[in-house]
Amino acid sequence: MAERETILAVDDMPENLTAIRAILQDYFDLRLARSAKMALTLLENTHVDMILLDIEMPGMSGFQFLEQMYRDHPGNKKIPVIFVTSHANPEFINTAVNAGAKDYIIKPIKPEVLLKKIDTIIGLPQKKPQVTPQEAKFRELQEAAGAGDSARCEAVLKELTALTEFSPENIRQRLLDIKTRIAKFDFEKAIERINEAISFL
Repeated sequence: MAERETILAVDDMPENLTAIRAILQDYFDLRLARSAKMALTLLENTHVDMILLDIEMPGMSGFQFLEQMYRDHPGNKKIPVIFVTSHANPEFINTAVNAGAKDYIIKPIKPEVLLKKIDTIIGLPQKKPQVTPQEAKFRELQEAAGAGDSARCEAVLKELTALTEFSPENIRQRLLDIKTRIAKFDFEKAIERINEAISFL
């Protein structure tokens, strides 16, 4: 079976990322980032097929994110981008599209609108098959690490430890390494270790 396409969602509001995950998790592999800086780090090691991008974020706006991404990695210009914004002003939307976006969505996000726009640009696959509890928890841990949510990471790690009690030693060792990295707030390295662990499931 072909691998699922990957969508990167970038938004500084956790509730927006939660909404996107609820809508898309059955169709795509998702990567969630709560800042443009984290998204740029994820793109260093992760292939994505589409980006859902908030515009107004602290530190680096969606416009600035695109400028840096295109400057540092010109090949990423082929990645379709959908801006997700609370602005409905036509001039603002025109600026957003001129910045390189394929389309835009006005918040709050409506599931049918998001799915239709994605279907138009990259297609909408069948829903994902059920994954193992371990894989589901690893992916949940990845999202929490990517969002810099150390409290959630610790909670998911405890759940994973219980699930992997009888798993191969290399999985348990990676859990310990992930915990160490998260404790040091080295979320980028923790995500790498999580991806390695997922590959062993």
